[in-house]
Amino acid sequence: MLFKLLKANSYMPKMVVNDRDTTLMNVVATVLPDSSVVLCYFHVGKNVIAKIITDCKVKQKVVIVDGKKKLVDKVKPSEIVVTIFHAWEKVVESPTQELYANNVMEFQDACKNFHKFLHYVQTTILDTVKENIVREWTDLVLHLGCRTTNRVEVAHGKVKPHHVSCFNPK
Repeated sequence: MLFKLLKANSYMPKMVVNDRDTTLMNVVATVLPDSSVVLCYFHVGKNVIAKIITDCKVKQKVVIVDGKKKLVDKVKPSEIVVTIFHAWEKVVESPTQELYANNVMEFQDACKNFHKFLHYVQTTILDTVKENIVREWTDLVLHLGCRTTNRVEVAHGKVKPHHVSCFNPK
């Protein structure tokens, strides 16, 4: 029905943001073959964080304090999540293929002790849908900064700096 409404007025979208719903991706490819699919930056990021938390656990070491054995984390789990996710964001925000290659190497280095997680990201995202999430490729499509399925949130984020300055003149 949407296709009929859009086609009648020649308003075919050039870009569709998707949360990686395979059914919707297949429909877009079939019904709107000239449209590009951009994966929702927010949803993919949430999946990556969830996998970091489950797959990137550090081994504890035993130390003796006051003659008693005590388990201690070598690195705080929260530091690992922040470090790896920061490296992930650099990959996704790569504006050129050269920076993308460098950032992927840094990401792989940050994940070198977490082979299961690295394999997940490599096989489910970087090898299959990087063109739909990494800025180098998504910026080839006019998306006006809309890289999430929540258009209101994106619009608010773009307008907020201007809105504040309009009501708070210097």
